[in-house]
Amino acid sequence: MKESNNVSRWPQYMAAFTCTIILATTGAHIGWTSPILPKLKSSDSHVLITSDDASWIASFYLLGSIPGNVIAACIVDWMGRKGSLLLSGIPLTIGWILILVAWNPYILYASRFVSGLGQGIVYVVCPMYIGEIADKEIRGSLGSFIKLMVTFGELYAHAVGPFVSYDWLAYACVLIPIVFFLTFSWMPESPYYLLMKNRQKAAMKSLRSLKHKPSEEQLQEDMDLMQKTVIRDLTDKGRIWDLFNTPGNKRAVFICVGLQFILQFSGIAAIESYTQEILHEGSSGISSGVSVIILSALQLVAGIGAAVLVDKLGRKPLLIGTTLLGGLSLLIAGLFYFLKFQMSLDMTEYGWVLHSSVIFYELIIALGLNPVPYMMLGELFPTSVKGAAVSVANLASSLLAFIVSKLYQVISDSIGVYAAFGWFAVSCFIGIFFIVVFVPETKGKSLLEIQEELNCKQKKIPTKKEQQKDISTIA
Repeated sequence: MKESNNVSRWPQYMAAFTCTIILATTGAHIGWTSPILPKLKSSDSHVLITSDDASWIASFYLLGSIPGNVIAACIVDWMGRKGSLLLSGIPLTIGWILILVAWNPYILYASRFVSGLGQGIVYVVCPMYIGEIADKEIRGSLGSFIKLMVTFGELYAHAVGPFVSYDWLAYACVLIPIVFFLTFSWMPESPYYLLMKNRQKAAMKSLRSLKHKPSEEQLQEDMDLMQKTVIRDLTDKGRIWDLFNTPGNKRAVFICVGLQFILQFSGIAAIESYTQEILHEGSSGISSGVSVIILSALQLVAGIGAAVLVDKLGRKPLLIGTTLLGGLSLLIAGLFYFLKFQMSLDMTEYGWVLHSSVIFYELIIALGLNPVPYMMLGELFPTSVKGAAVSVANLASSLLAFIVSKLYQVISDSIGVYAAFGWFAVSCFIGIFFIVVFVPETKGKSLLEIQEELNCKQKKIPTKKEQQKDISTIA
């Protein structure tokens, strides 16, 4: 979409910011376990839990997100993008209420599972909403808000949790979904969705509210482009098997699931789960709790950097660069473990190497490989199958995260931690090949242009000799 001199995009930034506040709630749920589980396992806890209970409390959130993805696919084209996001806030809020009233571990299990349902819906719908309200020039930056706000929520829980009681942390965290309801309720519905429902006037009103003082000529031009995209998308009926009926849809699924394989097989879920334990190996005199707070703050800065760079450098260069650097840092960490445990060398003086390589890995991944795959979910699929497609990608992400987290412990116990880190590093290096060969650059392209590129091979530009040959043949 073109931008005239008298049009600013601040309404799009506002809509993207307010909708991703609910993602800060999911981040707070993720980060809640770090400061709270040690308190629950202490002798003076009001809810006494065992280590086994703690592991279930941590994992039920991930399990809940799996059916949440399925629910999202069923409701996103029925309730709309905005309605589905508002609905997702309900289980995420109920989760905090259950935490406040919990008197045994089973209530906490229910809390985590219900909250996971909300996260499953959010992770599907939010990329769709942002991808459909944003102009192509800023779509990447707005899409980066997704992981940025999750990181902010984690930092919020990590920073507040160690210094307040169990109850007060829940009270502090329940404020986030309240702010979401108070702000996002006033934002417009996706104009793409409204056109899909043949609500032309509502779509025009939504589009006008997403731009500041647009000209009627520009609005009509943007509406015409959206209409073409929706008409093209709705030639299919939007059934889940339509994901595999066209070359473009099959390619988009392959790309999104492939990016999730790279991200999850780089060990992100396992390393984040064991960050405090890993940092303890390379202790630098700072407590592990404070180290995690500092790391979360730095990840937030990296997320802001991703929002700035994704529309300047492009998706593909950012993915390649961060995957390469992430793989190198994992290789260094794996070498440290190999020398310490396999070669039995005294690595006490070099603990900072492990410390810095793991922190660098988490920071560099937060700059590209972590946010960009989620942001691209809102770009690669046509309107008719976007709900099912994003659900499939997030379902794959949840399952892969669970598998990698379990395999990390199995490999570490049976072979050694160095083998797990070696596996993560090799996955990154293989992932670079996948990104170079299969992932398209979507920077600066409209949703229609992206669909045309996915469905059609680029036409080969004829050489001068071929052009002369064609002319002589015609003659």
